[in-house]
Amino acid sequence: MAEDPATAFILAAGLGSRLRPLTLHRPKPLLPVCGVPMLDQALALCRQHGHTSVLVNAHHRWEQVAAWAEAQGVGLQVELPEILGTGGGLKAARDRLAERVVVVNADILCDLDLGALVAAVPPGGAALALGTDPTVAAEAPVRAEADGTVVRLRELCPPIGEGLPGTHFTGLHALDRAVLDRVPEGFGCIVRTAYIALLPERRLSSIRHAGLWVDIGTPAEYLRANLDLLDGRMAPPIDPWSRGSRGPGGSFLGAGARVAGSIDRCVIGAGAMVPAGSRLRRCVVWDGVVVPPGDWTDAIVYDGGQVLQVDPEG
Repeated sequence: MAEDPATAFILAAGLGSRLRPLTLHRPKPLLPVCGVPMLDQALALCRQHGHTSVLVNAHHRWEQVAAWAEAQGVGLQVELPEILGTGGGLKAARDRLAERVVVVNADILCDLDLGALVAAVPPGGAALALGTDPTVAAEAPVRAEADGTVVRLRELCPPIGEGLPGTHFTGLHALDRAVLDRVPEGFGCIVRTAYIALLPERRLSSIRHAGLWVDIGTPAEYLRANLDLLDGRMAPPIDPWSRGSRGPGGSFLGAGARVAGSIDRCVIGAGAMVPAGSRLRRCVVWDGVVVPPGDWTDAIVYDGGQVLQVDPEG
């Protein structure tokens, strides 16, 4: 039976280079954040807003994304031998997409109203979700007028107006499928191809998002996101506590986790083991991992019990 055209496209093909070594043996979107893979959160966001036909792309360690997609009932686009980028990936999926599609980055935790984003797309155009993080806005300014029309896309093309300051592109957007005619075949960025062409035509719109938006790009950001979830400072689409229980020091314990050592403000994955002689503070332990003996603070214990020490300010 032919699949329904996808109304949501999840970007999960990235290499996760800045998160190495955590991403050497698994794709970045499948890294768990407080016990929940980031891809699960992205899919939950899509489904909360009525997107039942979803497509995900994959490249790095694509077999793992393929297994996830099959288990979740999600369509799959494998990009081999080369990665295609945000524009090329969408272009390659064109015949599998609905007339209007929302695009979600799998490595971003967000509570955006996807319905409002889709509704903001002008005919034959696209709409960006603009965040209000002042640091990102200063480094990568994207400005829009009061009616949402985007007038500046960083320094990628001449601005068409002044716009309101203090916003940046969150990486979540929606577009009419016809926009993909402006994207060349092969590798390409949707912003640097189609969207800079839409800007002077005033067919690039936006909505402002002041809610949850966390871009997990480095080990420090990954550790911080886990601890923020642990402390209740953000509420993603899936409540992690629905998949675990509370342990010593306000820690998260996944199903079947065993703790004989000492933990404080830690995330202990499902089936993981903290043996006697291990003392952990502000650490993340992946599923099924046995923690090596020792004192660990601000660390990630990942594949096979390897320990990545993290500078929390990095």
